[in-house]
Amino acid sequence: MATETLSRARRRSPGLPSGARGLAGSALVILLTFVVWEVVVRATGTPSYVLPAPTAIVSTADWAAVLDAARATAVSVVAGFAAGNAAGLVLALLISASPVLAALLYPFALTLRAIPIVALAPFITLAFGRGTASTVVVAALIVFFPTLVNVLLGLRSVEREALELMHVLDCGPLTVYWRVRLPAAMPAFFDAMRIAAPAAVLGVMTAEWVIGGNGLGKLVISSALALESEKMWAAILTSTVLAGLVFALVTVAERRLVRWAAR
Repeated sequence: MATETLSRARRRSPGLPSGARGLAGSALVILLTFVVWEVVVRATGTPSYVLPAPTAIVSTADWAAVLDAARATAVSVVAGFAAGNAAGLVLALLISASPVLAALLYPFALTLRAIPIVALAPFITLAFGRGTASTVVVAALIVFFPTLVNVLLGLRSVEREALELMHVLDCGPLTVYWRVRLPAAMPAFFDAMRIAAPAAVLGVMTAEWVIGGNGLGKLVISSALALESEKMWAAILTSTVLAGLVFALVTVAERRLVRWAAR
């Protein structure tokens, strides 16, 4: 009885929500990383062109150029992220609904995934030109396959009892998908989006370097070639923040839309 009372008291005790605690912990780790970085650079006398200190990056980087590049990259990331996830979700639904479509489409998706994005770059450039459209396509291709695989696993993980109940209730295929299969796939869908968030940023930056663009990828390369290490590191850190922001937005959306999923 005493143990149960103590447990209830602990549950009722005020404190930070779990999400806030996680955010505070992440912020502390990031802060300690920058402190250690600063101390090591100053203690070892590392030249700024090799590795500038965080304070040097903040004070001397061309932040106007970095933010302009970040806006260009963010547009491609958001568009490619949305398109790739939507395509992966729709194709997963089609494949799970029809064995014929599964036999036709899934091998094609696997083949596409096996081809390196760099190898596809010339064809993407010919089809969409140099610029934002091509970087969006690259981001969408990178995001597409994890979403396809995860959603397929989610659609196929429905408990047999739930399907039998829908059969007893004489529900049609569309009702089964809407009421049972799609909700079951949502946790896996959000897992895929969290995996894809940093991959989309990296894919866009790679495309900006290989295909062309005015985003962070191009800025990192041009700054490195010009030995402007502060600007280069500012662009790298900004891309990290962008990836973290997309990841955080996906996590918030999952908590609001899939509250019933056990985590």
